[in-house]
Amino acid sequence: MIKHISFDLWLTLIKSHPDFKERRAKFLGKEYNPFDYSVKTIMEIVQSVDKVSDRLNEITGKKVATEEMYRRILVRLGYDPITINGDLINAIKLEVNDLFMNYPPLFLNESILPMLHILKNEGYSLNISSNTGYIEGYTMTATLANMNIAGYFDFCIFSDEIGLSKPSSGFFEKVYDQAGLEKREVLHVGDNFKADYEGALRYGFKALHINNQQYTINDIKRHLQKND
Repeated sequence: MIKHISFDLWLTLIKSHPDFKERRAKFLGKEYNPFDYSVKTIMEIVQSVDKVSDRLNEITGKKVATEEMYRRILVRLGYDPITINGDLINAIKLEVNDLFMNYPPLFLNESILPMLHILKNEGYSLNISSNTGYIEGYTMTATLANMNIAGYFDFCIFSDEIGLSKPSSGFFEKVYDQAGLEKREVLHVGDNFKADYEGALRYGFKALHINNQQYTINDIKRHLQKND
């Protein structure tokens, strides 16, 4: 019987604010753009670095540091790597985090908040299990509080904070350690087939792949009933 549910975050519970990525590109274009690239091109560069980093994280089970991701963006924008230092990257991170807080993520759909409420009231313990990219765990923790859902989760695990990424067994072991249950009593829910579904099953958890952004509590309950 399932007693604990581990949720992926992005595109499982939340999605980006529709204006955030463009605002971030405009900021980079204004302040860190020696070749005067267009906003569209900068958005493509940021997305490309993100995708490559995600792929490396999945292959190695580690976490490409956020600072390294920003360094790669700056190189792509035309910076000499020798001129890129920690102060420069930290200044960008702070500004992007401020933008993120001003253009916060949205619930994936209108059923997410009621779903969390029902599951918690029915006695399931819950946690967040999230790979991170440009936005790190400490910022996401503040965001969950601002969205009034932090209280639903018994704990949160973010890849940048543990240096491990899904689908590695090391990541899921952190969930197992904190859940304090048998592996068969834990269900992991996520949208990424390789990282969330295959990774959780390989570790020994139950798993549910979210391939419909309009999913509801009924989809979760059908899966829970299969494992009663």
